[in-house]
Amino acid sequence: MNIAAAGAADHRLRQIERARHAVLQEGRPATAALVGGWYENAWIERSWRRCLSCGLRPQDSVVFDLIAAQQPRRIEEANHALAAAARPVLEQLERAIASTRYFALLTNQDGVVVDAHGPIERSERRATLITRPGVDLSECSVGTTAIGAALGELHPVWLHRGEHFFQATSCYSCAGAPLFGPDGACAGSWT
Repeated sequence: MNIAAAGAADHRLRQIERARHAVLQEGRPATAALVGGWYENAWIERSWRRCLSCGLRPQDSVVFDLIAAQQPRRIEEANHALAAAARPVLEQLERAIASTRYFALLTNQDGVVVDAHGPIERSERRATLITRPGVDLSECSVGTTAIGAALGELHPVWLHRGEHFFQATSCYSCAGAPLFGPDGACAGSWT
């Protein structure tokens, strides 16, 4: 990375930290804390506020819980058509990302994992936890992530490090997009 790119990356991380502090600790708008620039991702602030309204706190531990024991079978049955439609694309994506540390997730419209593809690093505890079908990755469960934000905002998102809600997940970057069915309703998300 050249010096200019490194400086821009550092500036962005400082802007994220200022926005986090303003919204999550002081209850002020993100833009009120920024010096020399406007924070371009207003949807992140909306996601953080939705997480706060669910009773989450950034310093809390993140728990990647499975939905209730009787629910996974119902989730699988209810999302069979979604998983079948997405499978060819997920398999193609899996081949494309095979040499990376990335993987793809498919969730339903509630943010519950339906399928996972790619080189899942099983020694990475969080990767193992979040790729289990039936794990609730909604905003009210795991805070601001690409999955929850894409479903909450109904548009593609890219989250960089501290833009995640929980401090424990602020070392990751992820992207996600909502999926829409033939009727135009949100059917799920990719990440």
